[in-house]
Amino acid sequence: MTAGFEVAAVVEDALWAAARERLPAELLGGPALTAAVIDRSRRYTSERERLAAAGGERATAADLAARALFFTVADAAKLHLPLRELAGAGDAAPVLPAPAGFLTGDVLRVLDVGAGCGAMTLGLCTFLAARPAAPRLAVTLLDRDREALALAERAVTAVARALGLAVAVEVRAVDVTAPLPRGGFDLVVAGSVLNELTAPAPVAAAMIEVLAPAGVLIVVEPALRVTTRALHTARDALIAGGHAAVLAPCTRRAAPCPALAAATDWCHDHRPLRLPPRARQLAQITGLRDGDMKLAYLALCRPAAAPAAPAALRVVDDPHATKGKLELTLCGAAGWIPARLLKRHRSATNRGLERAHRGDVLVVEPAPTAEAPELSAEARVSHHPLPG
Repeated sequence: MTAGFEVAAVVEDALWAAARERLPAELLGGPALTAAVIDRSRRYTSERERLAAAGGERATAADLAARALFFTVADAAKLHLPLRELAGAGDAAPVLPAPAGFLTGDVLRVLDVGAGCGAMTLGLCTFLAARPAAPRLAVTLLDRDREALALAERAVTAVARALGLAVAVEVRAVDVTAPLPRGGFDLVVAGSVLNELTAPAPVAAAMIEVLAPAGVLIVVEPALRVTTRALHTARDALIAGGHAAVLAPCTRRAAPCPALAAATDWCHDHRPLRLPPRARQLAQITGLRDGDMKLAYLALCRPAAAPAAPAALRVVDDPHATKGKLELTLCGAAGWIPARLLKRHRSATNRGLERAHRGDVLVVEPAPTAEAPELSAEARVSHHPLPG
């Protein structure tokens, strides 16, 4: 079963405490907060033409309440998925290793671009707190919204204190398209930023330019078709321009992205997610979450720092069983590959295919091809990395 994720209650508590300090009490619950959550969801999904719509002072404050008390809470765990793959979790080895030294230094320099209310940095804090030895963090939160930054700074400081992390926070109220701070960041994160830009690739390239030699950029975007395909396009532009190498989710390092071949395709992930109490109640009232964490993401590094590409395949759709067979689509060096396991070919060595879910990384020997998608009874399927 694919790994589930949980938003730590300490994140929700810190955001509510920060919101109480800076937002009107009437926006912190009830119909006003519910309406603001629904409105923001519509502007980012079915009514994207209203994405940049200006509002009055109260509308702006209501939107900030929705961002802080629901969307930031719900999004904080999204960073855990790429971090688990790049750095491992607990005793587990990385699935798709990052450059040597990632997250292992005494001090981790972090730039959160378009930080908003701090979802990505809050997710980083809770991820690091679960590791055996967390580094000290020097975090720069960058966003044009001063009020959101103020909430983020208070929430990150409170979460760090609660989790016993050493975190120094600096805020910069500037637009994400402005020149970025220099100095070699070990990690740059950008949550739900690129989808708001008309030219995302140059901004992403600028983020890579401020990485340390072995640093990593993680971009997290909504799992909508339009936003995810824009992320695929930016990926290809960064690779073609020599700006970046892709670490995850792709096991295929080359461009073009196979998901762009057909206009109806896009590559995204979803994993089980458990929200803390107040966000879970909002999700139930608004109907905006169905127990899954949906996202599209990219982890990138400088080309010279990229480890060797793994001989593995990513499951890019939800496996579906029909009479007498199981079918799914895999992505690897050769692009998208259909895979099929007939019931009569099931065996102890290939049963791993039946346990696969969207987003899993598999080692299949021999690998299926477009011309020969069927797995034999002798095929070996294991979840990457191989045990031992």
